[in-house]
Amino acid sequence: MADVDRLVQKVNQLVVLDSVDGVSSLRRGQTLELSAGHVEMLRPLADNLDLPGRLATSLHSISGTQGRWHDRRDDARAGLTELVALCANRLEPDSSLPEPADAGARDRLATAVCRAYAANATPRLVAGLFPDGRPDDLGRFPPPQLEGDVAAARAMAVAIGARTASGEDQVLKRLVAAGHGAAAHEAAAMLLEARMDFARLPQGQRAGIHRQLTRSIEAGFAVRDVQRAAARELTEELENRREDVTGGAGAIDTASGIARDEVGRLHEFLQKIDYWEESMEPQPTPSLDEVRAIVARGLVSRVEHHARIQTDLPDSQVASPPAATAAAAETMVATSTIPFESRPAATAATATMLTEGFDELPTLVDDWRAGGSDVRREAEVYGGTLGDRTLAAVRGFELHPPNAQAAEPNRVFGTDPAIPPLGRVQAPTGQTRQADGAAASSRNKGSDGLIR
Repeated sequence: MADVDRLVQKVNQLVVLDSVDGVSSLRRGQTLELSAGHVEMLRPLADNLDLPGRLATSLHSISGTQGRWHDRRDDARAGLTELVALCANRLEPDSSLPEPADAGARDRLATAVCRAYAANATPRLVAGLFPDGRPDDLGRFPPPQLEGDVAAARAMAVAIGARTASGEDQVLKRLVAAGHGAAAHEAAAMLLEARMDFARLPQGQRAGIHRQLTRSIEAGFAVRDVQRAAARELTEELENRREDVTGGAGAIDTASGIARDEVGRLHEFLQKIDYWEESMEPQPTPSLDEVRAIVARGLVSRVEHHARIQTDLPDSQVASPPAATAAAAETMVATSTIPFESRPAATAATATMLTEGFDELPTLVDDWRAGGSDVRREAEVYGGTLGDRTLAAVRGFELHPPNAQAAEPNRVFGTDPAIPPLGRVQAPTGQTRQADGAAASSRNKGSDGLIR
């Protein structure tokens, strides 16, 4: 069972890395509760992670003169796909996720989205399981035969992608990364992001429409009647498959229609009260130094969200890019499973990546201004993006720890004067930031404006 537990941890890391913004609820030493049958399907794979070729087709003797070919990779592929779905279903939602109108409908959609994601993602994740792995190490995955809720979830992803110019895989990644139960909330966000009329609404008017779309998607998905394929006659099976697809896509069609109608009504109301004329006073554009400070705060906030601990930065240095860069890299690495001897090198490499991100700001700010974007808002989003990149980099180092020889910054980065020192920033005596609600609420907001 220990080998299977190690396989679970490895697959969980691959799912978190693949989803980029996903944060697993599994911590070091924890594992999933698998059925006995699932464990038996995974055991041969867990026992041969060093050499997957041992799982290839072999001849099994049935009697003294007869035998049959048996490919243990069939069970390995099926068991691994189910494991990927279970790990995806353990990604944590944001604590600000609104309560569901129907908890059963929310759970049903969450399970379906995770299974649809697993059907697409498992073949590409195989290579990460083995040393010098390749996508075909477990043979060829057959095209998934999706039915019921899983087919409906895939149809949802396709319908969202058609409205947002995104691929099915990209949509499923976002829905899964949002965490268990947050698929409809994220789907609603994607639909609304694509609407320029929604972006022009006052900030305080957007949350209500977002909640309404979330509940519409969850209810529209759950209204379908679920039947197992094994109990269907052929004509009934074809009809139900068509209903699965149209039901999933229909939930998105309905939500999209609600967004159009509600946003239109709000615009008409705001026009009647002359809101637009009263709010046309130009807002001052932040300077480059102010943008750097906004990005630094967003970076620290997002890293604290991913790591689920606060950094050691005092309030006076949270807006300092060099201090935020060092603290973000060190905090994310400290909460990882990277071997201790490789952590200095991982911290140095992550800090260098973040420094390069800050170096891009002058060009980015020019582009935001030229495009007429809200520079302050773009900076908040970019800070969260750097936090997501930090998580992705550390997850990569968990799978492939860096060479400990690179731990000495002077040896690797000593010739680059733009790289700040990577030592931990300590708060002056009496100024250490307290982990209380007041401190958190003042700045722990993600790129979407929600308290983390």
